[in-house]
Amino acid sequence: MQIFTKAKHVSDDALGLHALNDLPESDRQPVTDHLSRCPHCRQRFAEVREFVSFLRLAAASQTATRPYVIH
Repeated sequence: MQIFTKAKHVSDDALGLHALNDLPESDRQPVTDHLSRCPHCRQRFAEVREFVSFLRLAAASQTATRPYVIH
């Protein structure tokens, strides 16, 4: 997986994995360093984290209100 685009920004895949705390160890520091210097990528990362939080909340709400039943 490419962690940077041709324009030298963090790729969408890398941002998503980073937001999920699932970015490979070897890629974490370069991404973190880039986010500290690039306002564009920091903004995109904030948006991805917000979306991930929304999905986690929705999934938790769904599980709490309608548990899966296996027949």
